[in-house]
Amino acid sequence: MSWKDAKLAATEWLATLNLPAGFQPDAGDKRVPFYTTNAYASKVLGFGAGSTTAWPLYLPGEMTLIKAEAYARQATPDLVNSLVELNKIVTKKAANDPFGVGADLPPLVGLTQAQILNEIYRNRCIELYMSGLKLEDMRRFGRPNSERSRNLLPYPFRERDNNPNTPADPAF
Repeated sequence: MSWKDAKLAATEWLATLNLPAGFQPDAGDKRVPFYTTNAYASKVLGFGAGSTTAWPLYLPGEMTLIKAEAYARQATPDLVNSLVELNKIVTKKAANDPFGVGADLPPLVGLTQAQILNEIYRNRCIELYMSGLKLEDMRRFGRPNSERSRNLLPYPFRERDNNPNTPADPAF
């Protein structure tokens, strides 16, 4: 692969946040330019913009998305409140977020339970980009293993060798 091809691939990867088709950010989603840039050979911005930039332990949008998911997954789903919570993230402006993370998109309307859950997953991937929560989200939302860019063993060999109660590794 040439340097030019590698740069193009990195640019496409950052523009889509490495999400599969159907889950990629909208062209107008303002969280993408917050987290990434194509200037200077494509690099990560956001909380990784500088070597001394602080990384938050928690983003407020995470709790809102958890509430939206809880409403959508109830025994009797409350799709109205789930959509209200989801739209808080979708329509949020960067100026209204303590860390400057905001999509600033039009609100979503008239979605089914499956569509709401897909939008929650999608927005968790974008809102919480590089937070380390994506693997667990993929498991919880039942995403296929083929969407992973790598598979890691969940338990170190030292733990597996010394503890007979260590569960089996999941199938990849």
